[in-house]
Amino acid sequence: MRKWRELSLLMPLSVAVPLILAWIFPRAVMFVLLAVWLAGVFLLMSGQERRRRKRELEELRQSLQQFFLDVLSHQRHDWMNELQVIFGYARMGKTERVGEIVERVSEDMHRESRIAKLGLPELVFYLMTIKGENREIALRVEVDEDLHYAGSLTLEEEAALVRALRAGMAAYRYSGMAERSMEPALRIVFGEQGGEATLFIETDTDTDDDSEAAPMLHHAVKEALKPCTLPMELIDGGTLIRWKLPV
Repeated sequence: MRKWRELSLLMPLSVAVPLILAWIFPRAVMFVLLAVWLAGVFLLMSGQERRRRKRELEELRQSLQQFFLDVLSHQRHDWMNELQVIFGYARMGKTERVGEIVERVSEDMHRESRIAKLGLPELVFYLMTIKGENREIALRVEVDEDLHYAGSLTLEEEAALVRALRAGMAAYRYSGMAERSMEPALRIVFGEQGGEATLFIETDTDTDDDSEAAPMLHHAVKEALKPCTLPMELIDGGTLIRWKLPV
């Protein structure tokens, strides 16, 4: 990157020098040399730009690969924990506990399937990979059957929703309230009402601090949604976001 900045600074000088020479010595051969020189400068800059873009794409590809490896590693760890618990109960003959765990895992799989069908790629990606990004605070997601929001938001609005969820988790984490909860978590509920999509965000904890947490979360979400001004309100101890669904 430093070499590219140095080259960018030298380019105007390398163009200015032949222009000055052509002005001092106005001959046809000088203008031919000037054209060749400028063509060489252009090709050099184009080559440098292509290499820079290729390097950035390669770094992005490696970063995404590492991110997915981390997510898969976390998921594998979670599955191994579940299998060990099931194996332990099975050895002790507690088949009812095995059935409870299998039922819970099955419900988790069904919930992830419903999330995947929401039709908002960036939001779905965030919800499906949240465990690999943040393990301090759980994000508990509830999605009604047959919900599909495809085409209801612009890319900017969808990105703003992801920022809102990140902001809510960050506000809750740094408020100190998460430390006073045995299982710190945020709960978001996707729904539909009167031709509008609804997204409700609230704390889902075992403490009595919800009345204190709700305004902090609401403010964080409101700031994150400012660029796109999606309608939102503080209601029932949580933040409700609405937007129109396609007709």
